[in-house]
Amino acid sequence: MGVRSFLLRRAMGRLRITDDIVRHLSTFQRLGETIEVQLPGELLPVGARTVFRALRTRAAAQIGEEWLWPHWLERQLDPGSPAFVPRGHLPFLTNLTARNWTAIGNVSSPWEAVVDPRGLVTPWYDGWSLDWWVGAEDRWHLPSREVAVRQRLVHATPVVETAMRVPGGDVVHRAYAVSGPSELVVVEVENQTPVPVALALAVRPYNPEGLAVIERIELHDGHVVTVDGRVALVLPERTARMTASTFHDGDSLHAVVAGDAGTSLPDVRCEAGLAQAAFIVPLPHRQTVRAIVPLRAERRTRRRGLTRRRVARGPDLPRALPTAAQVASGWRTHGERGVRLELPDTRLAEAVDANRRYLLLFHDGADITPGPLTYHRFWFRDAAYLLAAMGRYGLHDEVAQVLRTWPERQHVDGFFFSQRQEWDSNGAALWSLAEHWRLTRDTDLVAGMTHSIAKGAHWIERKRRSKRRRRDPALAGLLPASISAEHLGPFDYFYWDDFWCLKGMEDAATLLRVAGARESAAEVATEAAAFRRDLDASLALVAERLGTPAIPAGPRRRIDPGVVGSLVACHPLGLMAPDDPRIMATADVLRGRFTRGPAFYQAISHTGLGTYLTLQLAFVELEAGDRRALERLRWLLDAATDTWTWPEAIHPQLGGGCMGDGHHGWAAADFLSFVRTLLVRETGDGGVALCSLLPDGWEGQGLEVHHAPTHAGRLSYALRWHGERPALLWELDPHPDAGAVTITAPGLDPTWSSTDARGEALLAPYAPPSPGSRPSEPPDAGSFA
Repeated sequence: MGVRSFLLRRAMGRLRITDDIVRHLSTFQRLGETIEVQLPGELLPVGARTVFRALRTRAAAQIGEEWLWPHWLERQLDPGSPAFVPRGHLPFLTNLTARNWTAIGNVSSPWEAVVDPRGLVTPWYDGWSLDWWVGAEDRWHLPSREVAVRQRLVHATPVVETAMRVPGGDVVHRAYAVSGPSELVVVEVENQTPVPVALALAVRPYNPEGLAVIERIELHDGHVVTVDGRVALVLPERTARMTASTFHDGDSLHAVVAGDAGTSLPDVRCEAGLAQAAFIVPLPHRQTVRAIVPLRAERRTRRRGLTRRRVARGPDLPRALPTAAQVASGWRTHGERGVRLELPDTRLAEAVDANRRYLLLFHDGADITPGPLTYHRFWFRDAAYLLAAMGRYGLHDEVAQVLRTWPERQHVDGFFFSQRQEWDSNGAALWSLAEHWRLTRDTDLVAGMTHSIAKGAHWIERKRRSKRRRRDPALAGLLPASISAEHLGPFDYFYWDDFWCLKGMEDAATLLRVAGARESAAEVATEAAAFRRDLDASLALVAERLGTPAIPAGPRRRIDPGVVGSLVACHPLGLMAPDDPRIMATADVLRGRFTRGPAFYQAISHTGLGTYLTLQLAFVELEAGDRRALERLRWLLDAATDTWTWPEAIHPQLGGGCMGDGHHGWAAADFLSFVRTLLVRETGDGGVALCSLLPDGWEGQGLEVHHAPTHAGRLSYALRWHGERPALLWELDPHPDAGAVTITAPGLDPTWSSTDARGEALLAPYAPPSPGSRPSEPPDAGSFA
């Protein structure tokens, strides 16, 4: 026993935490590899916030039975709801059934607000929310409890419209962001009924993840609301009545419903951090009321003088705010940049349009983040998928803006750092830069990063040869144990890291050659070849041990759901072909043991139906010409929210989000990349495949793809039909070094190909595939190469 362990056990003993209790922790560590270095300190604040928020939410909810809670919590607390979650002895309560929300914000801004499915707007990270209640002629209607609530995007843009049915028609709530001297969230509520209603704008101490902290609420100048010394809400000046309360005095909703709201705001100080207030304004028939919320949160303060100064310099409600329709029009203009698609499936087309605009929200200037709330921070792993999708849709300037920060994110030893113990980051960073170059031939950007590229590649070589005791020959030449992606399991040796870093080294050699550093390129290429041999040897040993060529999550793992991570060797990295026996066996075991219908069920960490993980299997099937890929795409479309968003994982019974950010950037990026790959796909021989599979219902309908970046150059094509025969018109503007590019259309006519850069062709009559058709079995493949 080490000194630290001895001291820790002594300290726990004084707290009457006996040795048999401590063993739960010590044996937990050994479910994976023993952690040899400290856990990532970057995750401690995130973990502490999650735990303390869940602890506080449980405590308040169980004694706040008369409170109005957000939609997800109302359902989880209701024993009559299918979403009811018993708490038992666990002291935590968090959103496990409806992690669904929609980001709103401005282009290239680091700040996003989120809107839940009932129109609850959360403008600040882990902060308070703005709810809306409608007093109609019969009663007060509360969106989080109502059934007749619908939500959609305005013209597939980040303008979220939530409609609630009341007697006489709908009251419609819209939320969107505008920029100017300051960035604002605009909340507009329109009364579409023929009679007047009352509207309550309510400051609530919770958000889609749990409780928030509000200790003080104040009203300044009759229409500016501050929350804990920060300007939070600017109301219309015709606010009629208002009320506020603390946790111990009860929910302010009751005063609203009872008609007891007053004409001034009482002094609100809540030691429990659950202060709330409601501001009631008249809303005549066919009229609209607007309020604004600053998108950027300032620091909390108890200083009254500072609060007054913030109010004085804060935003006022402009007389001419952009309307929701005007903001949607601006977003549509942004969405027209890059690739232009004309698809026969209007539902799919709307989902693509919406998610292309969402990509611009996830792009925060020099950063790119995989979510607006839970995951609003940078990781190289997620960035790789997001940047690839942006590049494939022609958003090259935004991609380059993020890539230019790579040297700043790199440690002196060459480690591309976003979190400790994540060894895939160097591979992801180098692959992202290479993918951008393959699509654009942006040699200037590559040339400016030569030193950083070489350092990153050499870091991989040093790390995989680090001198730690590795008696297992299957670990020889591989990267050390790591945290890696949470969906792979506890701390362990992961092939995921090895695949990413091998591809990163191979791409680094290519980039160094492009930059003219031939000696360095040759050295890195030699190291990459040795890495490939070591990895191939490890896979062979593990296949012999397991009795199957299916690739487990790591050399010491059995076949479990973590095998899904091994498919990256095929897509997007291209290290293995889709007909490689190892990839085929891995896909087969996933389909046979770990899917629920078309969706992949991830029992590790996520415990839900994986969104981007289901697409990981679909990508491999698409490359293999397997129509099961289209079944997974249909499932994903059906699983989307009404605003075309996806969480990280979906509750298998309820269909709501159960894990991760409720608007997940990786899922959005992979959806876009899948549609693009379906229409335009690079092949292993340097060619381009058009329409790899033709979805059901597309036969006889035209489609167009314009200005699609590919590894071979910029491609456009149109599909038309002459009876049963598809006709292609295409034009490729090749990269100067592309040479002859073979163009095929395997989903239309597997026998056709052309090396002409532009032309037209009438293909053979289209033969619709028979139900359940699968690609033919390929011959046995050889080694890893």
